[in-house]
Amino acid sequence: MDVRETIIRILAETMGVDAATLHENTVLQELPDFDSLQFIMLISELDEKYQIEIPLDKALEVKTVGDLINSAALRK
Repeated sequence: MDVRETIIRILAETMGVDAATLHENTVLQELPDFDSLQFIMLISELDEKYQIEIPLDKALEVKTVGDLINSAALRK
């Protein structure tokens, strides 16, 4: 599974939505129950379980699923 697919799957699970409804232009704040705590939990899970890091400076600029994917970096 690639980074994009992993991020979409985890985002869908965290937000309780169908992954098929998520696309790169999906605005995160328009997702049901999205809030800053959910976003922090998502970033933490991506980092801890999948070694996908979202740098803090980039996380502050994330507005869409595409932004999230583009800001992701695999930890080495």
